[in-house]
Amino acid sequence: MQTSDANLALCKNWYESLAGKQALSELDALCASYMSEIFGYYALEMGALSGHTHFAEHSRVAFSTSLGMDPATNDVIATPEQLPIETDNIDLVLASHVLESSYDPHQVLREIDRILVPEGQLILIGFNPWSLMRSGRQLRKKGDLPVMSRVRDWFALLGFEMMDVQYLGFRPALQNEKLYQRLSWMESFGKVAMPLFSNLYVIHAKKQVIARRPYKKVWKAPVLLSGGKVALNRTAQRVRKENFSG
Repeated sequence: MQTSDANLALCKNWYESLAGKQALSELDALCASYMSEIFGYYALEMGALSGHTHFAEHSRVAFSTSLGMDPATNDVIATPEQLPIETDNIDLVLASHVLESSYDPHQVLREIDRILVPEGQLILIGFNPWSLMRSGRQLRKKGDLPVMSRVRDWFALLGFEMMDVQYLGFRPALQNEKLYQRLSWMESFGKVAMPLFSNLYVIHAKKQVIARRPYKKVWKAPVLLSGGKVALNRTAQRVRKENFSG
């Protein structure tokens, strides 16, 4: 298992490429669109990009904080598998690359589910394991990146509603700007012809809570019998015997 510092370094290196910078620009616009309709009291940004972007500036949630392993750029220092936050306390979580860089990605989603309020929302950013450019191949040298079908299964088990899924970036992480620009046709072509092979995926989901009707004991009136007699249940028979028997 790679260390968190190594994962952060690998993510940083990818986002410093031309493809990564382009992806950040698209992510910024997409997150702004999502956040424009999300309200609440507390927002949490976590993951590889936490503290390194301006995504939180688009938030309409009253207070926001960042969580990560770098004390220089994050407000809270912790791992995504064990969040030091009370249950049902966060209205919005913006999580970047927390699944592919974790030794237990399902536990990360369980923790996010735990801290979100009912109807709380999650914006999840990840490297696409089906990317033709293998954008996140170095993050998990042991084991595969979580595929979309598995992520959907985890969301279903936890009761999340996947409101939107977007795929971003179809060009390789080149540093030759001229060559990179020549490949701009891959963006429009990829979104139409092969969206599942993008570099990144972005999921916008909502925590659903199934309301259960509270159990109420229904009082059943005694059944009237012929002749004006009443059939008493055992409790009524006992009360009658204790209070009226001479």
